[in-house]
Amino acid sequence: MRSLITLTTSVLLALGIAAGAGTVANVREAKSAGPALPTPVVVDTDMSTDDVLALLYLLQRPDLDVRAVTVSGTGLAHCPAGARNALELLALTGHGDVPVACGRPTPLSGFNQFPAPWRAAADAFFGLELHPALRDVDHGSAVDLLRAVVQSSARKVTLLSLAPLTDTAELLDDPLVKTKLEALFVMGGAVGVPGNGGPGHENVEFNLWVDPAAAQKVLSSGLPITLVPLDATNDVPVTIYLATALQRYHYASRAGTAAWDLFASTGMFSGGQYFWDPLAAVALADPSALVFTQERLRVVMAPLGTAAARSNGRTIRTSDGAEVRVAVRANRQAFEHAFLDTLLGGTAFIIPPARAGATITHDGRHHSYVGPRRGPSGEVVFDTVNRGGRTSSFVVGRLIKRKTVADLRPYLRDYHGTPSWFVPEMRGETPPRSRMTWVAYLAPGRTVLICSTAGSKAAAALGPITVVRGR
Repeated sequence: MRSLITLTTSVLLALGIAAGAGTVANVREAKSAGPALPTPVVVDTDMSTDDVLALLYLLQRPDLDVRAVTVSGTGLAHCPAGARNALELLALTGHGDVPVACGRPTPLSGFNQFPAPWRAAADAFFGLELHPALRDVDHGSAVDLLRAVVQSSARKVTLLSLAPLTDTAELLDDPLVKTKLEALFVMGGAVGVPGNGGPGHENVEFNLWVDPAAAQKVLSSGLPITLVPLDATNDVPVTIYLATALQRYHYASRAGTAAWDLFASTGMFSGGQYFWDPLAAVALADPSALVFTQERLRVVMAPLGTAAARSNGRTIRTSDGAEVRVAVRANRQAFEHAFLDTLLGGTAFIIPPARAGATITHDGRHHSYVGPRRGPSGEVVFDTVNRGGRTSSFVVGRLIKRKTVADLRPYLRDYHGTPSWFVPEMRGETPPRSRMTWVAYLAPGRTVLICSTAGSKAAAALGPITVVRGR
């Protein structure tokens, strides 16, 4: 999933059921008979941007047999809007017979939820326009559909959760279902790194924070679980380099074109997002791009209204916790290759190498800038590297009215805003111990970088950098 860190730029950034399901599952199983049977998979998703990319990846793999898609009611998209979007995606990729159903709209406990603007964007499919689906969402619940598909399968099924774990937790109430599941793959949590829940929830990851009771129930289920937390997803930011390759080669497949249309409609390649759910999908299908360890974990649950409640959903190591396989690192180049190779149907492609350019680095105490001090206006690409334990923020803006950096510095000693003669052009945040690539469009003038860290009252000004007109 995804972060409560809000990233803004001035230009680019946006964010009979049992019988029927059984029949579909059996038909698909019969069609896949042969010497190398594809792995049966069911997916619980909340239809965010990264979920869409993960589904496109999964649906392109001949070694996977996606038998059902359920849309979590506690996740980003509301149902049935999110389910209709999933149906359109399935139809586009030639999987129109895969059943889709909605999950319950409330978590097992508590009232945590995604921000309303994020949910509205997901309901609207982030501006992605596909052909309307020719059938309706299944009328049963997500748990009914998952149970029917799993129980009717002649082979054990793998469940991939890309959403809050509400549906998965309810599904595991059925002992028979647990015997028919091969494994669970879950995108969620933050084990050895800080979370992304934003102010007041700095140690939690969003999927587990929404429904911590469900998360703890799933982790303690006794099933083989692979957790893909922020520890690994911090290694796979969405970059302009992969986007450039996708733009050039997307024509190779419908899935590739849909992925590029999503990139273009949201501007997600301009910085601030990670391949959260696609990495979990790759962990299931092609885990060689990740490094795993065995951990004993527990999900924090505290009474609402107490000071400890801010840690609800936090993933902690503890000797009495459930044993879980945890992805702790990922190789970005290996992931990008595996992801695009599948998305483009094996078509040859080249991902442009990262360009040597400007870098803003936070070493845990101070910010520094390495790069040109003078350059042309227009599109620029730069990196942010955060080696510290707190979120690092930056603002790129212009000085006007002949003001200087010295004039700006008094405003930054107790940083609550900037004066009218400083014009922001881009803002962004980089999570702890991670790296991101950003795209900005700079106008002529004297540009200044303002940097700060979460919890700090002061900010630092780095610059000026002179931006001249034209190339």
